[in-house]
Amino acid sequence: MTDFLASDFSTARVLARRSMTLVRSVARAAGEGLHHLTVILETDEGVGEAQCLITGPFPDEDDPNDPLVSVAFLLTGTTMGTNAMLAARTMEPDGGVRFMSWMISDLAAHPATAEQSHVAYCITADRDLWDPLPAGLTIVDAPALV
Repeated sequence: MTDFLASDFSTARVLARRSMTLVRSVARAAGEGLHHLTVILETDEGVGEAQCLITGPFPDEDDPNDPLVSVAFLLTGTTMGTNAMLAARTMEPDGGVRFMSWMISDLAAHPATAEQSHVAYCITADRDLWDPLPAGLTIVDAPALV
């Protein structure tokens, strides 16, 4: 059995808090409604992906087994010298979908332009860049997160 130092647990708690703060910031930026978050993290071992649904602007954090935990956990991987893409699809009341994304580095979000988010959309939807976008999809510049 491996013994962990108390400082390892302290570091893990700090990273978990920072990661959840980032997810809360995305929920606030996305606003009211249902949001589908996707995180893609590429490492030397391969690509990790996690997805969750949240209702904004405040995600429900009561279930420790919720996919939200997997998204937050995967985001902590950005503190080890790799970047992740965080994409948010918001289902609009009229049936449309608003899409935006951020590049995440060391748990800091760098907003993507609509053009960059178009690439992120194609990655998350397993589509070709030249495929026509589905009707009702609007790709927007991501806001800076507070």
